[in-house]
Amino acid sequence: GAAPAPMGTVYGTDAATAVSGSYIVMLDEKKADKSKLAEQYGGKLKRNYSSSINGFSASGLSETEAKRLAADPAVSKVVQNKKFSIDATQDNPPSWGLDRIDQTETAGDNAYTYPDAGGEGVTAYVIDTGVRVTHEDFEGRATSGFDAVDNDDDADDGNGHGTHVAGTIAGAAHGVAKKANIVAVRVLDDNGSGTT
Repeated sequence: GAAPAPMGTVYGTDAATAVSGSYIVMLDEKKADKSKLAEQYGGKLKRNYSSSINGFSASGLSETEAKRLAADPAVSKVVQNKKFSIDATQDNPPSWGLDRIDQTETAGDNAYTYPDAGGEGVTAYVIDTGVRVTHEDFEGRATSGFDAVDNDDDADDGNGHGTHVAGTIAGAAHGVAKKANIVAVRVLDDNGSGTT
C-alpha cells in the first residue's frame, strides 16, 4: 500500500475562539501558486497576503487537510484562524491617565503638561474598529487608510472604540500627541469583533 501522506503541525488549534476550517498559511516559496496550493489540500483561497507576510488565508479545510498542507515543502507555517474582540471601554474618568504620563510622581497634579508641537510630524496607524475621521477633535489630521473587514479604503468607525483610541492618541482635547496625524485601519467590525 501507499505510504500515508505526511502531516505537519497546525498552530493555534487549541484556542478557545478557533475558527473551524479557517487557516492562515505562511509560505517559504515566493512563487508558489497560492490558490492551487489551497485547492490541492481541499481548501479555498480567501485572502492573498504579500506585504507583511508571504501567504494566504484559506477556508474549508478539515483538520487533517490542514496538517497535510502544513507538511507541504512550500509552506513554512499554518495557523488556525481565531476570533477576537475588543474589551469594554471605561468611560469614567475618561482622561485620568493624561495626568499620570507627564510626571514621575505617583500622585497627579490635576494637569497635563505637553509641548506645543507634541506629535507634530508623527503618523499613528490605529488598527481597530476604524476611525470617524471627520470628528472635530482631529482637526483634519485623520485619514482613512484601509478597511480589512469590507476590503476597501473606507475605514469609518461603526463602533466608536477606534475613534476613542485615536482620540487618546491625537485628539486636540484629550490626546497625548495633540498634533499627530491618524490613519484609520479597520480590522474589527461594528460589533468590535474580527479574526486573525
